[in-house]
Amino acid sequence: MFVINFAGKGLNMQIRSLVLSVSLFSALISCTALATGQDNARVPLDRLQALSNGQPVTPLPPSFSAQATKGIANDQLAMYLAGVIDSGEGQHWCVAASGLPPHDVNQQLLAELQRDLQQKKVAANANSAVQLASKLKVLFPCK
Repeated sequence: MFVINFAGKGLNMQIRSLVLSVSLFSALISCTALATGQDNARVPLDRLQALSNGQPVTPLPPSFSAQATKGIANDQLAMYLAGVIDSGEGQHWCVAASGLPPHDVNQQLLAELQRDLQQKKVAANANSAVQLASKLKVLFPCK
């Protein structure tokens, strides 16, 4: 970690750097922590929903602010969604061709999943990757 000191702002930059480092590390190790139940490769929709509500999958020290906790949950969610999107990009769906920023794509996907959960078209314990893949094929078909 490096510290840049601009007229007394070194401590502020050091804290930001620490929070960023913890966020990235936490997001990286959360890949295994995301799964629940017997099948470690499966992430149920309710776990994905908890992430979107700002509840990270990795335990955080109580000294973390609510804003930092929510930021880590958002990072974990974005990384999971990016992994699912990358798994079939250009073969089964073409998100990149849409020109939408990743945040907008993620919001569309989560809104569709939330709608399916509310309409009981899918169970809360359904495999989120499978559900996301079906939404990606419909929302971002390759032409």
